[in-house]
Amino acid sequence: MEKGTILYFSRSGPENTLPTVERAIERAEELELEYIVVASSSGETGLLLLEKAREARYGGKIVVVTYHAGFGGGDEWSLSSSKEEELRKQGAVVVRSSHALSGVSRSFRERFGGLSIPEIVAESFRRISEGFKVAVEVSIMAADSGAIPTTVDVVALGGKGRGVDTALVIRPAHQNSFFQLKVREILCLPKS
Repeated sequence: MEKGTILYFSRSGPENTLPTVERAIERAEELELEYIVVASSSGETGLLLLEKAREARYGGKIVVVTYHAGFGGGDEWSLSSSKEEELRKQGAVVVRSSHALSGVSRSFRERFGGLSIPEIVAESFRRISEGFKVAVEVSIMAADSGAIPTTVDVVALGGKGRGVDTALVIRPAHQNSFFQLKVREILCLPKS
């Protein structure tokens, strides 16, 4: 048996970003994990993670996962090219990808109604927290892009809207082998 520490936040929100980032780095170092994966639409959370990882002398890789083009409408990117360049210059791997737990199935739901299996899985994870769903999803997206292996555990961070409030230790999987994905530990989680 092993005892662990989970940070519980009273509510979801960007005010939890700094303690979530710090706990993620701390646990990645304790477990000697080589990858931390973070959701970041504007790049700000990715930059904060890079800064705090440098301060902690974390030696692993930071993978920043963001939306595909057109997520917010049109053909626009949520992450600007200049912010992406800044993240890469500071050593991050940047992944732009379609959402693993909705993707093309969202188009069918919006056109014809009903729900798809990936959206049911996503909604089930949201019962724990939005950030839980996002952390799982970005680990799949990063694995599918080849930015992280599926043979080792990683720390994955997610949130709702801006910032992060959930951190998990995950054994990632590709979309086509989803049932191999394992959530190993919950590090941070909002209560509501």
